[in-house]
Amino acid sequence: MADVYKLLTDIICKSIDYEWEKAVVEIESSPKRMFSTNACCYLKNGAKKAFELLDENSDEDLGEKVFELQESMYPNHKWNKAVYTLEKSGHFDMTFEWNQALQDEWDNA
Repeated sequence: MADVYKLLTDIICKSIDYEWEKAVVEIESSPKRMFSTNACCYLKNGAKKAFELLDENSDEDLGEKVFELQESMYPNHKWNKAVYTLEKSGHFDMTFEWNQALQDEWDNA
């Protein structure tokens, strides 16, 4: 689902107002129940810096796009953790994993 990748790229580029080389967004999501992100970027000197994703000016909701992506991949590829990596050159990658302990924690909350 290309929409979530483009949306993440747009949000990252709007959120960082200084020179960066690579941005990483960690996503935890339980479809339609739980969604959280943690974002950081790496500067030219290799330093790591946290930043906040500024998506309030977006016409699309990132959480909803992530839920849509999860639904489109289910049941062949179930996941609740993802890492989106964007390089300044525009190259990106997104990896997905299932963490049962995290899901158990959410189910028992």
